[in-house]
Amino acid sequence: MPTSVHPDLIETLLATVPGVSRVVIGFSGGLDSTVLLHLVREWQRQQPGIPVIALHVNHQLQSAADDWQQHCAHVCRDWQIPFSAETVAVDQSQASLEQSARAARYGAFRRHVGADDLLLLAHHRDDQVETLFQRLLRGSGPLGLGGMGVLSRNEGLLIGRPLLEQDRVLLEDYARQHRLRWIDDPSNQDQVFERNFLRQEALPRLRSRWPQLNQTVSRSARLSREAAELLDDLAELDGAGQCQPGEPLPVQLLAGLPQRRARNLLRYWIRLQGASLPSEAQLQRVLDDLVPAADDAQPELHWGAHCLRRFRHALYCLPLLPAPDVVELTVRQDQLAAEGLPWAGGRIVHMPLHGVAFSRTRLQQGPLVLRLRQGGERLKPMGRATNSLKHWLQACEVPPWWRERWPLLYCGDELAGLPGLLVSQGFEPVEPADALWLDWQPPALKSSAGS
Repeated sequence: MPTSVHPDLIETLLATVPGVSRVVIGFSGGLDSTVLLHLVREWQRQQPGIPVIALHVNHQLQSAADDWQQHCAHVCRDWQIPFSAETVAVDQSQASLEQSARAARYGAFRRHVGADDLLLLAHHRDDQVETLFQRLLRGSGPLGLGGMGVLSRNEGLLIGRPLLEQDRVLLEDYARQHRLRWIDDPSNQDQVFERNFLRQEALPRLRSRWPQLNQTVSRSARLSREAAELLDDLAELDGAGQCQPGEPLPVQLLAGLPQRRARNLLRYWIRLQGASLPSEAQLQRVLDDLVPAADDAQPELHWGAHCLRRFRHALYCLPLLPAPDVVELTVRQDQLAAEGLPWAGGRIVHMPLHGVAFSRTRLQQGPLVLRLRQGGERLKPMGRATNSLKHWLQACEVPPWWRERWPLLYCGDELAGLPGLLVSQGFEPVEPADALWLDWQPPALKSSAGS
């Protein structure tokens, strides 16, 4: 039986992403990823310039997981493809084991895939249909119903899916023609998982009535992606250049829009911050409660691992953080001048002309200690009057949630200042060579364009 599964699929995809330094193949050992790996192998024989590596993630969820890893290693050895594997711990206490496994898997991908690498995954058109039905049943909008893209980004990962327009039956034909060996995961038969129920029960019945289901549903996914892209274009216009990754969102932008466009802008901005999207009801609460709140109020909304907080005239999207595990830390000056010193979920960094400058000589006159704010501290910046630390934090417009985490640097018993914010009188450098520039970078979410 003729098949459109051919090594040219790899070449066609790579032609759209020039500058790739390496191709990483997500290799589970199943049918789909085995076909993908074989296609890449055949393509590389014709185009040997780009390095290729297979990456296996061992989820430890099956008794045979280590045997599967060995199988993948043997296949790569036989095909002369470099192989790497990582064993991950999947949080099985969560409501969705599928989501927990996916989170662990993508965590491994991020540790192994570089900024200039292309990660290839073996999703095909049947996967796309299953994804679309899952999201439809969860009430997703155009973004979710757009399904997966042939090329996408996810938290810095550049992901290619060269088989996305191929039906699984074609992959099976290819595998038989080339006498490939693969693993069958018994968990794929467990209908406790909603994807397996769709795959084994619901979708076969629908395909028996509508044989072109894969093609028509894939077309709907493509149209939904186009609609989602248009909504993003509208959000960029409504954001007026002020809707950026890592930046707060001015509430005036939301207040001046019709509610449907305000919700669209809010969704877009939250995605730019790398956070999952809250529910429709939670988004409405932002517009009803947070946006019209008084400037001195501090309303907030929590969902999942994130929260939205308002400070003065803007909304901030933040990760939910545990309490700091260290309240006091003795340090050396060379530690402060190193690449980055962890503190309260963020990092103290040394970068010339960034943050504030302390006197290296003055800091040598006593032991250096980092502390969290305890209350009652007072500070006198150069040329200013002595005042409470609370006063200076407010004057510097530090949001309330960072005030309790900001590092206080002591030299002996004296408060030398706050990295990135203030230097006490007497601790400023006397000349450029004496300057130790210190900044504190608060915890932040990774920006993402979604997948």
